[in-house]
Order: sequence, then structure tokens, then C-alpha cells
Amino acid sequence: MLERKSCSNELLDNIGAALLCRRRCARLPVPLRSLRFTFDSWHWWDVVAIDQWLAYVLPPPRGRCHSHPGLHLDLRFHVGPICAFNDDRRRGDDAGSDSDDDPFVNRWRYLLPGRLFSCTALRTLCVAFCRLALPRINAVDLPFLDTMRLTALSDSGRSIQWLISSCPRLADLTLEAMWNLKRVSVLNKPLHRFAIRCCHNVRSVNIDASKLRSLEYGGRGPPKSLMSLHGSPPATIPLCTTIGFCKPLSGEAEFANLTRFLEEISNTKHLHLCHGGLQSRFFDAGFPLFSRLTRLTLQGCIGSSNTVAAIGRILEQTPNLEILSLLMWESQKGKADRRVAVFDEIKEPIFSLPCLRTRVREISVEDYEGSMPETMLVELLLRNALVLERLQVVFTEGLSSVQKNSLEVQMGRWGVANSEKVFM
Repeated sequence: MLERKSCSNELLDNIGAALLCRRRCARLPVPLRSLRFTFDSWHWWDVVAIDQWLAYVLPPPRGRCHSHPGLHLDLRFHVGPICAFNDDRRRGDDAGSDSDDDPFVNRWRYLLPGRLFSCTALRTLCVAFCRLALPRINAVDLPFLDTMRLTALSDSGRSIQWLISSCPRLADLTLEAMWNLKRVSVLNKPLHRFAIRCCHNVRSVNIDASKLRSLEYGGRGPPKSLMSLHGSPPATIPLCTTIGFCKPLSGEAEFANLTRFLEEISNTKHLHLCHGGLQSRFFDAGFPLFSRLTRLTLQGCIGSSNTVAAIGRILEQTPNLEILSLLMWESQKGKADRRVAVFDEIKEPIFSLPCLRTRVREISVEDYEGSMPETMLVELLLRNALVLERLQVVFTEGLSSVQKNSLEVQMGRWGVANSEKVFM
């Protein structure tokens, strides 16, 4: 008979040894406060070991948990991309389901024990690539859970909604790659933070936003009337909003839906926009006015003059901007310079904007390599930022000290003479 060996034997041995050592060395039964693990290749052979871990970590049933300092669980059963957009089995608007019976998926997923959902000591629950299989009776009892992140669970949308509704103190909710989820409603408690990423079948989100401070959306593009923020304005507008895309937007309908979504959160004070999934023509008329915005973070490749012009049009809509951050992490190294021949000339007047002349006091640039479009953008910004107090530049990896010194001298000539300059 062949011996069954787990691909994660080192992880299993290390966690098992740590728990055993703790049990032997502890003179008093001090409850464990956190358990965090990540499998890169979980197998159903590992289920016995995981069951033992959770049996040790979970405190006794209700009645003996009142003195527990609080339990934090982060259980991830897979490492890899969470986006299911390229998964043919999950593609399409009708992929969502309210059934927990999906044998193709459920057969290979770890089933969380029902005892976990009546653990009154639980404060944080983060689970990924597993199954909840909530008790069929009304036994979900998580009165002190305040942070929850659910990633790529195969349970039905109805089960997910039931779990969310059963946490009266929930303040921080993150939903990622929940394929069966179509509707989200959190109206029985005010959230402080809400993030939804790559839940491509979700068509409506209703949340109590009266205390919301952070909102994040990532996906293919928001559907029509996706987000409904309830509560007394202006508190319903989050202080920080992050928007990103896992697929480029191109159609007019997608642009219209995104414009409508941006208008709903246009009173935010901090916007983090991943613009790589947007065509430059969207910014010609689709970017609304952000009159209260004081901090703007733009993430994406600066690959052409069209992108530079698009950033200029964004700045036109942020009259009270004070802090501008450019994250050029998606830049294609070595390729931008070869596209110089097709650039259209951008004249400085389009960057002679009120926010740059009178408001912007800090500019930071990350992953700067000095390609033609990046140089064009930074020069236009620095020559027009008349009240700039601080410039921070983080160069991309691979630049020699000679190249860095040359770029530092170049940017020093563009910026305000008495401004602080930090190069890293």
C-alpha cells in the first residue's frame, strides 16, 4: 500500500510542533489568540491535521468564552490569483448561484467546522478557498466579530449573506472572488470599511455608510446602479476610495456606468485610482468633478502622451488637491522609449491648472525610470507646481547610480528651488 504524503508536510509539521510545544510548556491554560496559515497546495489528506489545529485553537462552547481575550483566524487554503474572469466554468452573468451543491468545486475544498460559527471569542475571520457549510439551523453566533474577509468561497450567495447578517458588530468587510454572490446587503450595522474585489456577478450592494471611512471596488467595471450608500449625508461619503479594474474597459455602456459610480463617491477626500484599465478617451468627458478631494493616488503605466494628457484632465477636476502620488508600478520597462515616435506634443498650458498653481504642496513618484512619457509628465507637473513643498521620488530597480544622479539633477532643475527633495 502506498503511503499518502502531503505536499505541505513542512507546514503541517511546523504548526503541529508549535501547538504541541505550547501545550506542554504552558503552566496555565492560556487561550491562543491567533492562528494564521497559508497552503500553496492543500490536499484533502491534510484535513485531519487541520481539524486537530482548529479543535485546539477554538475555545470551549459558549459559557466559558467570556474571559477569552479574543481570537483572530486567517485560514488560506490556496496561493494564487483570486480573479475568476478567465475561468470558463465561472464566466457569464448567470454564473452566480444560490445553491451550495457544486460537487465539482466542493469535493476538493476544506469544510470549516460548524463549531467555528458559534465561537463567541472570534474577533477576526479571514478564510480563502474553502467551504463554510453553515449549520442548517439558526446556530450562527458571532456576537463580537468585527473583521471578516471572505475569498473564493464556493458557498451560495444566500449562505454568504446569512453569515454577514449574523455578525452584529461587523465593521470591516472584504469580499473577494465570490462567484455565487449576486446581492449584498449590510443595513443592520454601520460599516467602517468595505471592499469588494472581482465579485463579477454582484449586481447590487446596499450598505449602511453612515460611518464608512474606506470603500474599495475592483472588477471588470461596475454594473449600472451597483452601489447604494445609505445614511445621513455627508457622512455617507467615505474618506478614502480605491477603484481598480481586472480588465480594460472599452464599451460606452461601461464608461457610462463608471461615470455614474464616480459621481456617487465624488465627495470623497482621498481617491486611489488604478487607471490602467481605462482608455484615455474616457477622461475627455467621463471624469466628474471631485471638489472635496485633497489627496489623489494614480496607479498605472505612463506609456504614451495620451496617458499624460488624461492625467491633466483628471487634475482639472480636482481643484482643491494638495497631495498627488503617482505609482508607476505597471510600467513596461524598456518598451516605452520605443513608442516616442508616435507621441503627440503636449503643451504646458494644459497643466497650468489652479490646483497645481495654488494648492499642491506634495508630489510623490514611485517606480520612476525616466522613460520619455514619464519624464514628460513629471516635468509638466513640477514646472507648474508653484507652491510645492516636498518632492519624493523612488526610482525603479535596476537603475545605476549614474542614471539616478542624472535624473535627480534633471528634476532638481524643474521643481521649486526651496522645496524639499527626497530621492530613493
